Amino acid sequence: MISFFFRIQQFFSHVFLLPEEPIIFQELFVDKNPHYKESLGKYWYLDGTFVALEYTDELKKELEAYKYYSKREKNELFIPKLTECFELLCLENISRNAIITTVPLHLFSHLKRWYNHSELLAKGVARQEGNVFLTLLRKSRITPHQAKLDRSHRLRNVRNSFTFRKKFLAEITGKDIVLVDDVISTGSTANECAELLKKYGAKRVFGLFLATSDTTL
Repeated sequence: MISFFFRIQQFFSHVFLLPEEPIIFQELFVDKNPHYKESLGKYWYLDGTFVALEYTDELKKELEAYKYYSKREKNELFIPKLTECFELLCLENISRNAIITTVPLHLFSHLKRWYNHSELLAKGVARQEGNVFLTLLRKSRITPHQAKLDRSHRLRNVRNSFTFRKKFLAEITGKDIVLVDDVISTGSTANECAELLKKYGAKRVFGLFLATSDTTL
């Protein structure tokens, strides 16, 4: 558990921009799909689960600044790693006209942060790779933060919390989709999104994640 004093130090470093040491991330560049398929079998809907980095304390600190302290410029640290993971693992699996999308935020969360952190990452990868980005999903109900729940509650928490934006029905039919998010742990959120995308005609859905907080590889 992160101590109170660490939180105070973290707050001042984000707000007052205290000098920071050079950031070194622990690279993974791994496909975790076999791990999740072993756990959920036919109820696992992703065709690939590509992860760029290990979820270290240093990465967690940078992500918290990016997500909760309005440091949107931090995405410049993350997009190159996601792009590298895309090139190493996605390109050999997806079709050339694959659509890139993201896990959506609920409107209230979006208004609170003023941006969807995962959407910025997804758009950055799409821009680098020349793929089309579309916001295919909408989060239709507010849910508690997944990080505060255990595995069983995470699975139930996201059920029926997303809807497909049907104006994109023609665009995704028979297409490969790359779903981008920052962190994957139990995979419940990404799996719920993938199931919905396939329901509305996606051929295959691949997940592209900056990091994993699940240490079982």
